[in-house]
Amino acid sequence: MSQNPFQSMQDMMKDMSQKMASGIDKESMMLSHRKNMEALTEANRMAIEVMKSITQLQSQYVKQTFEDMASIMKDSMAHPPASKEAVAKHANHVKSQVEKAVSHSKNVAGTIANSQKEIFDLMHKRYSESMSEMIDLREKNRTKH
Repeated sequence: MSQNPFQSMQDMMKDMSQKMASGIDKESMMLSHRKNMEALTEANRMAIEVMKSITQLQSQYVKQTFEDMASIMKDSMAHPPASKEAVAKHANHVKSQVEKAVSHSKNVAGTIANSQKEIFDLMHKRYSESMSEMIDLREKNRTKH
């Protein structure tokens, strides 16, 4: 049976980790970790809410589009576009649909942009707090020794 050539290094790493761990305020570390998990949970909740909101926007948009198209088709069938007025009316319907599509896209993009900013701000705030907590822990550890 051959001896593990890395055994001495493993022993040294184990001793170092035990010495480092003995001077760390484990309770504060766990509290910080819990806050990190809470922030991630909140960010995920926010993302899910945004996805719900976008799904509702899309659903409303599709429903309205089909209703509008049915109305346009019904009108076109009742009054074939043979006259200039009918062609102009049809063009106005198409223009209206394009404007609605652009407006819908703006709403979806705005919802996504706002949610990304809120989630980023939440995570950035927690990152800053976490860094402050780690610095405080390090300072407390230094004053103990």
